[in-house]
Amino acid sequence: MSEYTAASTYPWKDALENYRKLAKEAGPAPSDGWNQARKLALVESVVRAYTPYQDSSGAIIDPFSEAERYYSTPAYAMAASVLVQAGHMDLLASAASALSHSIDVVVEGCAPDHHPDFFPVLMMRAYILLKPHMPEQAKVWAEALKKIQPEQDYVFTMSKMNNPNRMINWNAIMISGEYLRWREQLANEGTDWMDRYLNLYHLPRFTPLGLYQDGPLDRPNCPFSYDMATRYHLDVMLEAGYDGACAGELKEQLRHGAFSTLLTLSPLGEIPPRGRSSQHQWNEAAAAYVCSNHAAQALQAGDRVMAGAFARAANRCFEAVERWKMDDGRLKIVRNEYPPEARHGYEVYTNHTGYNLWTAAALAHACLSDPGEDVMEMYLPSETGNRVLQADGWFETIVATVPGQQMILHTAMNDPYTVPGLVRIQEAGLPGLIGPSAAGHVQSGFTEFAEGEVSPLSYCPVWKTADGKWHSLAGGIPSGADYDRDAGINPADGGGSILLETVDQEVEDVSASPGGDDGKHLDQTNAFTVTWLGPLPGLYSLRTRYVQRVDLLTVTYEFDGELEAVGALIPLMFSDGREQAVITHSKQAVRSEYRGAYVESTVLDEGAIIQLKQQPVASRNGLLKEARMEVSGVRSITFTIRLGVVH
Repeated sequence: MSEYTAASTYPWKDALENYRKLAKEAGPAPSDGWNQARKLALVESVVRAYTPYQDSSGAIIDPFSEAERYYSTPAYAMAASVLVQAGHMDLLASAASALSHSIDVVVEGCAPDHHPDFFPVLMMRAYILLKPHMPEQAKVWAEALKKIQPEQDYVFTMSKMNNPNRMINWNAIMISGEYLRWREQLANEGTDWMDRYLNLYHLPRFTPLGLYQDGPLDRPNCPFSYDMATRYHLDVMLEAGYDGACAGELKEQLRHGAFSTLLTLSPLGEIPPRGRSSQHQWNEAAAAYVCSNHAAQALQAGDRVMAGAFARAANRCFEAVERWKMDDGRLKIVRNEYPPEARHGYEVYTNHTGYNLWTAAALAHACLSDPGEDVMEMYLPSETGNRVLQADGWFETIVATVPGQQMILHTAMNDPYTVPGLVRIQEAGLPGLIGPSAAGHVQSGFTEFAEGEVSPLSYCPVWKTADGKWHSLAGGIPSGADYDRDAGINPADGGGSILLETVDQEVEDVSASPGGDDGKHLDQTNAFTVTWLGPLPGLYSLRTRYVQRVDLLTVTYEFDGELEAVGALIPLMFSDGREQAVITHSKQAVRSEYRGAYVESTVLDEGAIIQLKQQPVASRNGLLKEARMEVSGVRSITFTIRLGVVH
């Protein structure tokens, strides 16, 4: 049997091979119940929820703004077309009407909200799927599609912008659809112009891990969401047969990116949070396609281990989205329970209809690439083994996993939109938000909140300087420049760096198996240290040590400086917008109980006290409460974090 593997230059190759070995030893995982019928049912629930909002022209009208928004209509057309292919012929006329309208607005230059760049891949998929059912209408569509002139009709092109820094995810997304149009013989130009864009503006953005650094080329802001969205579309292009000048390098980068997604996916099927658009359902919908596509590629290569791993990852992504389905079939498009009109945790550009239907279209794409139900699922990296991984480029993220638990640390010290510290803990079998699942912000950036104070909050060190002021690592280092939410900041401005050190992992035999209670496996413990180098007020350096077991996380902060007191910030899940957590605290411990689960932090230093701030802090998931552990006369503090089920 051959192996679907990474090149020797892949930075996490050892971790990947170690995982492959553990997965083989563990054997197939029990099925999680995600077959093609269930996946299509999730797509159908969203599509049918919006069918009543289609007007006579074919456009999908957003019920909140009462207008057609963004790329809702072509996304509807694409998702509905996949359902038509699956036998739901009652959606044929509706899908065709949406496609006709979408083509018209691109050709006429009046795409809603000036977002035509997102249309072509959605339109072309719908066209390809509907053509056999409506051959005469397909001729009309074809003639209209031939009229599109990419450099003139889309927004993020060099003809329009003449700025290499603006050739971001929009441009790559457009190219993926334009390749489909060329493949269908509906475009005059070949692929040379696509190759130029790919070679000059997109391939340079990839890190050795295969992660796509979105944002200006000279200061990428690197949201994981737009890494995923861009790789999704470029994977679509390759899957469709692209073999231009950049095909070889692009294929290797996308394979590396898929491995990085697999190694960083949480046990709940969520990608790491970072930057704008994080914790939107479409993040995991795009990941579902990437994982489905690479499961099929691994299967074709004869590698059933990696095929099973990617298949399980795709299924977990579907589950992560389904978890937020509303009674009417639509999704809560951001992971909180506020009503859509409150727009809590939404970006300024977030639109309920657009992101419901874009999510449905990405999931529909995943259904088209599904490797089939004869693939045996394999345990995920987050379900077996232990590893500490540091993302490259400007992603500035550390991912640490032990079987069934993942924690995420952000290390950027001068980005007010992505605060440093431990920002997420997720554990199998527990609600995704309990850990909690998101930090606070120094500035809200693109994000809108219905309530709560905008304040930096993560699990992080705090310290009191001689002037009586408290400082927190989450507050970061001022960059010396105004924060531009569109362009971000230069990641190097303001100084500051970190040093990650991992130590020999402690290994203990226990009677358990990944995801189950029988068999035997090694229970691993991660032990690693992150040293933060200033400039930090009053400090020369700051050492943070983490010892991670599934049942207990022990954290020690060591401060090098002349200080009055030291401590630790503790973020507590408080409210998801509908259900409020119960928060209790004593002199030594603070605890949040939410949806049948708890997270409890206990300080181990004698003489320490815990202060609980009353003003809630806004997060993408709702509201957090801030607790501060304090101890005087020492230069370190140690506390534990434990998660579990309330009995």
